[in-house]
Amino acid sequence: MTEANAGLDAVKMAIDILDKFYKTAAKASVDLSLAQGPADDAPDAGFDNGEAYQGAGAESGGIIGMLEVIESDFVRTIAETKKAEKQAEDEHLAFMTESGMSLAEKTMATKEKTRLKDETDSNFNDAEASLGSQSIILTTSIEELMELKPTCIDTGMSYADRVAMREQEISSLKKALCILGAYAEFGPDGLSDAC
Repeated sequence: MTEANAGLDAVKMAIDILDKFYKTAAKASVDLSLAQGPADDAPDAGFDNGEAYQGAGAESGGIIGMLEVIESDFVRTIAETKKAEKQAEDEHLAFMTESGMSLAEKTMATKEKTRLKDETDSNFNDAEASLGSQSIILTTSIEELMELKPTCIDTGMSYADRVAMREQEISSLKKALCILGAYAEFGPDGLSDAC
């Protein structure tokens, strides 16, 4: 844009200068009052004696016309550049708006997912700690069961032997209860034939 504006100003100045030159040159005349000698003795210079140089007047339209084409090219370039810059600015604004919205959505999604992950990690750690304590309780219970198994199951006696032993123990306990009851009721002398 800076170069195009500088070029446009330069072309306008050149057109103005050439236009003034050709308008002034068209009115020019030569004062022959100071000429020495006869006018016919002058060498041929490509123009008549006393004729003023009026520039390439017939060709001036071509030069000025070419400069006007260059001027219109600069004007068109400036206009198209401004239009392209405006379009690029609008596209940039739309992109930044869309990017900002997308970034905000992604930031919110990241925060929510981070919160859910932290919550899940906390629940996992709690469950893992609970699992560890329950595993210790289970291991301890299994060890106690294994220790009690020989006592409860592997006694070396059959079921019938255990039932008979239990019956004998019950009858011994009943006899002891009877003796204690008799001792309380009759004293030491009444023990011999009470039970």
